Amino acid sequence: MKKNYLQKIVLTGILVALNVILERFLAYSVWNMTISFGFITVAFAAAMLGIPYAIAVGGLGDLIGSLLFPFGAYFPGFTLTNILVAACLAIFIYKRATLFNIILATVINKISCTVILNSIWISILYKGGISAFWIVAVPRISQAVILGIVEIIVITLVFSEKSQIRKQLNKLI
Repeated sequence: MKKNYLQKIVLTGILVALNVILERFLAYSVWNMTISFGFITVAFAAAMLGIPYAIAVGGLGDLIGSLLFPFGAYFPGFTLTNILVAACLAIFIYKRATLFNIILATVINKISCTVILNSIWISILYKGGISAFWIVAVPRISQAVILGIVEIIVITLVFSEKSQIRKQLNKLI
């Protein structure tokens, strides 16, 4: 039990570091949209380790990345969004990563977090009010759809219950 717990903590630390690298150095940003593969680290923690570990990877990855390698001023709303994304993903795919659960978690995350919450945070940052929300939210819809499809495909290939990769990961963890 103690070894398994320690192993999960160490793995979480490695995933946080990988998240920072993927989100800060291997990402493409255009004004209010970012394209990265940082979701893979959160999906790994969500599928293989569980809710608290996924939240740690999502939250700490954003917090550490924002403080050490900022794109702008730190704003806690984005960290909250990352925590919610990780929690939702873990709730749906930890121990039951079916295609339906992966799609459901991704759709919920893309609508509630990517489109709505992040648009609210950006409109608050730029003091634009409700009109700024719509100006920010509408372009984010296409980003959410495209990246949502990519996330569903990658998470299904790597972490679904039938995935050979997941079966190999289960042997290691």
